[in-house]
Amino acid sequence: MLASIATRRLARVLPLWLSRGYAAAAAGPQITVHFITKKGKVTLPAEVGKSLMEVARANDIDIEAACDGTCACSTCHVYVQKDYFEKLPKPTEDELDMLDLALDLKETSRLSCQIKLTKEMDGLVVSLPAESLNHYSGKN
Repeated sequence: MLASIATRRLARVLPLWLSRGYAAAAAGPQITVHFITKKGKVTLPAEVGKSLMEVARANDIDIEAACDGTCACSTCHVYVQKDYFEKLPKPTEDELDMLDLALDLKETSRLSCQIKLTKEMDGLVVSLPAESLNHYSGKN
């Protein structure tokens, strides 16, 4: 009886633990990423192959990502530190179209959902814009 209750509870909380990155140690190769937020610098481990948006959301970084990473909005807009910006693959036409909707666009603006993490991105530093405009759901 007790084992059955524990199993049901684990089945409910395990997806939450995984979504918040608690199982990161059991994941693939890791790198370090740094987010500059309104509250200061946040340094996080990140699994190679994940998108920067996935890492941010799993660790409660304030990125809305209204379209859940489908490149259909600009609410995951970030500023990439210039040293790392030059190492990233060029943005696709879809990403450029969505960036046109972002507030306060800069030379190093990218959508975090389109940045797939590689070993070469270890130490990546991104800053969050002061605000974003959500054309996807009509919210600001």
